Amino acid sequence: MNEAEKQTSTPQLDEAEIAAYLQAHPDFFDRYPAALEALHVAHDSGNAVSLIERQVGVLRTHNRQLQSRFNELIETARANEQRVVQMNRLAKVLVEAEDAATMVRELDYCMQQHLDVDHIYIGLEGTTAHADGEIHALGSDAEADRALTNVFRRGKPICGPLSADQSEALFATDSHDVPALASAAMIPLGSRGVHGALVLASRRPQRFVPEVGTLFLELMGELVTASLQRLLGPDVLP
Repeated sequence: MNEAEKQTSTPQLDEAEIAAYLQAHPDFFDRYPAALEALHVAHDSGNAVSLIERQVGVLRTHNRQLQSRFNELIETARANEQRVVQMNRLAKVLVEAEDAATMVRELDYCMQQHLDVDHIYIGLEGTTAHADGEIHALGSDAEADRALTNVFRRGKPICGPLSADQSEALFATDSHDVPALASAAMIPLGSRGVHGALVLASRRPQRFVPEVGTLFLELMGELVTASLQRLLGPDVLP
């Protein structure tokens, strides 16, 4: 039904009919208190504001504030529910992987399909690449090492802009003739100290910003660390 049909189907009542209805149904406002709350009833008090008007005004303001807060809580609950779904999906990928190469490929696919991530990078300390080259060896590539310096120093996830140099060092974007990645979340890996990093990169500058919460990313780092330890052995990622 379009807007014109809705307006046509709505009964047209004049003020006299409304007044007559309310007189015939004195319990109307008991059944619809929200309608009473929305009414503006003037008091013959001159320039002064009556106490009743003042109280009703305060209650209406308080009600609007409560409604706004309630709406915020609903949005937060929905966002948290979505994060739980995403975390469960991620955990399923990591648990089902039978080898590290498959795990990285499935993780990459999951991130692209469900988390708006264009590319992922996994690097571990050491001079030997793992998982058929899907996992890079840190320490043998000076450019990649420099790109990950901050996450190793901080030991916590970092979100923010990804420079063209970092994009090239981690994802070789120039050689593939694709636009440089603009933002990233860098997540430390390791159960006792930082011994690797997972990088989630996006072409969108606003996908990963410094203000974003990092709890979800920390949990993701712990899951990926546990999966790599299972598939590669604890000595590879202590």
